[in-house]
Amino acid sequence: MKSRLSSLVVCSGLLLGACVPEPPSGDLSDTIYRGGDIVTVDEDRPTAEAVAVRDGTILAVGDEAEVLAHKGPGTEIVDLEGKTLAPGLIDGHAHFFGFGVQAVAANLLAPPDGEVRNIEDLVATLREWAKGDDVKRTGWIFGMGYDDAMLAEHRHPTRDDLDRVSTDIPVIAIHISGHLSAVNSKALRLVGYGMPTPDPEGGVIRRRPGTREPNGVLEELAHLSVLARVFGSLSEDDQMYFLEKAQEMATRFGYTTAQEGRATAAAHTVLARAAEQGRLAIDVVSYLDYANQEPLHSGWNRHEYENHYRVGGMKITLDGSPQGRTAWRTEPYLIPPEGQEKGYAGYPAIPDDDVVVGLYETAYQNHWQVLTHANGDAAIDQMIRGLRAAEEKYGREDRRPVLVHGQFVRQDQLDALKELGVIPSLFPMHTFYWGDWYRRVIGPERAAEISPTRSVLDRGMIFTSHTDAPVTLPNLMRVLWATVNRVSRSGEVIGPGERVTPLEALESMTIWSAYQHFEEDTKGSIEPGKLADFVILSGNPLEIDPMNIADIEVLATIKEGQTVYERKR
Repeated sequence: MKSRLSSLVVCSGLLLGACVPEPPSGDLSDTIYRGGDIVTVDEDRPTAEAVAVRDGTILAVGDEAEVLAHKGPGTEIVDLEGKTLAPGLIDGHAHFFGFGVQAVAANLLAPPDGEVRNIEDLVATLREWAKGDDVKRTGWIFGMGYDDAMLAEHRHPTRDDLDRVSTDIPVIAIHISGHLSAVNSKALRLVGYGMPTPDPEGGVIRRRPGTREPNGVLEELAHLSVLARVFGSLSEDDQMYFLEKAQEMATRFGYTTAQEGRATAAAHTVLARAAEQGRLAIDVVSYLDYANQEPLHSGWNRHEYENHYRVGGMKITLDGSPQGRTAWRTEPYLIPPEGQEKGYAGYPAIPDDDVVVGLYETAYQNHWQVLTHANGDAAIDQMIRGLRAAEEKYGREDRRPVLVHGQFVRQDQLDALKELGVIPSLFPMHTFYWGDWYRRVIGPERAAEISPTRSVLDRGMIFTSHTDAPVTLPNLMRVLWATVNRVSRSGEVIGPGERVTPLEALESMTIWSAYQHFEEDTKGSIEPGKLADFVILSGNPLEIDPMNIADIEVLATIKEGQTVYERKR
């Protein structure tokens, strides 16, 4: 964290003991890793031959003989067998609580992450899922990840489509953006959405053409209200079931620190209870939705973890989804969504600027770190106005505000972000999943500028790269691949001038993400004194063909010296 921020086999103990110095008294390790590539993400020592760990902390990093000096009679020697050891992965933005829903839900993703190519596939997948036991946990049939841009019909499923799944049980299909959903007629009746129901502020209930009758597609706050109905009344046993599934998924993809990027008070309560019960094996940091500020005044809001949990600050959401075309822009979309007229440019989640300014002032007054979801440039303008007002009133300090997503951020806005000390947490995975789609709906020139990672670095700033899971699978190797290559599904390079190196991409999900979370002193690189948070990878992302990075697999995840995931052979 220096330059950019400042400008499985146990070896024979007898054989190894014969070729190393006598270990220093009281300086023995529990475990030594050797026999593979070690990517430290430490500028002073970028690579090493071995790493020693004691009591969950990195004891020594360096040449094999140097590190083996810390071997004692009880030291386990882990042979990496030519694989790669790297720092544990830290997603710049995700929704950990949603990992469990994603793990349990019907998989409605398009290839390569799922098999849903059209609405018939979607209906069949939900029907098959409904035969299982998990429907009993919520009373709903639910699936996640459908993408109207990838469905053969290029439209959202409607109530009529989902009525083919069931007319007796409520059904919800959650859009890949997490900002929209489609429900069946039973669900509409259950939540009380009918012809007289007005659109909520910051949301839309889509209607059948020429009528006020809901067609089943819900946007933003209209959608979020239904999600709260589906998952808001789980029993404690079911809450812990989803949480355990979330943790299993996170560790499988190499997370040693996970973020709950928009926690409700209820989600915080579940995570705090899980921590108190010793259920968390990795660190989880929550950012409370601005409408749920009470936990921000609790003892959980601090930079130190208690049993692997803490509250990190506040989350403000200012607009919606670019792929769902609800992101708030200063220019209209070239192709408006169904039901919208020419000139449509999305819409704000909080139309009143005074309310937005008040939220930032509250965060700054209380010294809360604040994460802002803003995709469209109009929403980013609103964020900049709010941050400037709060800084003018309460000063800069080391607050590390974060712009989450920033897909349509303009170059002049990057200058303002630098001035305000904002860390952009960008979403280069969009270049793969929706790069071709953006070329159609906002034009090729603007599409080339989404997630402008190189432009950020050229300004002497850092960025973090994220999955926003469960929007996509929490596959950080695919994030790394997309951040480096920026190649779309069709093979088009989306903004070649915004590419970064594999090392810079890895830094964005290790040391720079640790810095974003105020944890750079304890995480993010393999250095003595830091936590022994590691991943073992099937390949070295800094050495292989960059186009093959997405094929790298997480073989093991190690949190504070303890293996919390190991791939079955």
